[in-house]
Amino acid sequence: MEQSLLSAHLAAAPLLSTLSPDARASAIQRFVARPFTKGQSLLRAGDQGRELGLLLTGSALIQARRDDRAFTVEVLEPGQLFGELAFFDPASARTADVIGSADGVAAMLSYGAYEAMLAEGDPAVEHIEKAVLELVGNRIQATSARMAELLQANQRGDLFSTIRRLFGLRG
Repeated sequence: MEQSLLSAHLAAAPLLSTLSPDARASAIQRFVARPFTKGQSLLRAGDQGRELGLLLTGSALIQARRDDRAFTVEVLEPGQLFGELAFFDPASARTADVIGSADGVAAMLSYGAYEAMLAEGDPAVEHIEKAVLELVGNRIQATSARMAELLQANQRGDLFSTIRRLFGLRG
């Protein structure tokens, strides 16, 4: 993706769109475009990695793996972040796979670039941190809601059908 197109997509992304033009321009320079194709892995569970991803175009699946099975946890659309846990925790390995479900482009921010922004007092740092906290909070709430639904289903006696529905499984 050419730099001007990358800049346009990043400028329009909710993560950076509310920054002042100067702050937005400075932050945009820190991201690197990573084109991907349908089926291509952007991040792999178990890998170490200190990059935060922002989906610009296309779509991707966040998948948890158990043995040989993959379970889709979330479908990412343009404007959404991914890779946040390992980004902020150097001891943490990636917890899920992120796989393209349609051709697209992600913008990746390395932790080194984030540290430089932090050292310079870049106002985008606050936006990034707030966005990650909101993302983690939303994921915790969604997980809690699923857990409550599973507990209620267990009490009603329809746990397996609820699990199949929640995880998109058949039969």
